[in-house]
Amino acid sequence: MRLSEVPGATVLTIVRDGAFSTLGLTLHHREAMLVYVESEAYLAELHAGVSCVVTTPELAPRIPAGLGVATTATPKLAFYGLHEALVASGFYRAPFATTIAPSARVHPRAYVSEVGVRIGERAVVEPNATVLEGSVLEEDVVVRANAVLGTQGFQFFRTEGRVVSVAHGGGVLLRRGAEVQSSTCVDKALFGGFTEVGEETKIDNLVHIAHDVRLGKRNFVVAGAMVAGSVVTGDDVWVGPMASVSSGVRVGDGAVITLGAVVTKDVPAGMRVSGNFAIEHGKFLAFLRGIR
Repeated sequence: MRLSEVPGATVLTIVRDGAFSTLGLTLHHREAMLVYVESEAYLAELHAGVSCVVTTPELAPRIPAGLGVATTATPKLAFYGLHEALVASGFYRAPFATTIAPSARVHPRAYVSEVGVRIGERAVVEPNATVLEGSVLEEDVVVRANAVLGTQGFQFFRTEGRVVSVAHGGGVLLRRGAEVQSSTCVDKALFGGFTEVGEETKIDNLVHIAHDVRLGKRNFVVAGAMVAGSVVTGDDVWVGPMASVSSGVRVGDGAVITLGAVVTKDVPAGMRVSGNFAIEHGKFLAFLRGIR
């Protein structure tokens, strides 16, 4: 789609037309994104995945050549207004009838949306689980009792004395052999695509997986943990009980996040981190010894 073709684009002044295939934030790394920039600080975050920018007239001359540019006095408000129009138009995902594989076992007391769900072979959906529109369960997936897949994520912003709730246009994808245990919530993605749980990844009870998270293969996410929006993990990662991983953090293959850790920075592959705020586990133990 081009900037000049967006529903409701009359709120924008098109400085330089351009094409995009999805919307996103500057912390996302997708191809051909439309983003918004409302302050000078975000100019440095423009990367190769960005193709179009909604910004202020003052910042427009500083947007790199080759990017589409549209201006408005309120870039964030206009951006999310365009997003709402695109969600309503079916831009992110065309509707489809729900399909459930013959060998899948869906309990009669589970709720599965009549549209926009795919459940693969040998999948199990237990009593009182909720599988909302946009959820895709590959083969051998297990969804335990009271889990919720595909709910609206926590995306609000304040403007002009009111709070705006942002619609979510994406879904949830559980790869082969993934398991989501009881009373866990996995939010759907914001700008199309999926919040993704990798192959053989196991998520314990009472865990929150926020929108646009991508968990790699064979992760273990243990009871009470919270993984915030747009976190990406590698394979074979351990997230301990009651740990918190902040928005946009990258966690490398084989990393270990210990019990109760609060992770605010990227974790390299193979590193074990502990504490609030989390640091390398050996340094954390040395610190504890130093204060005793």
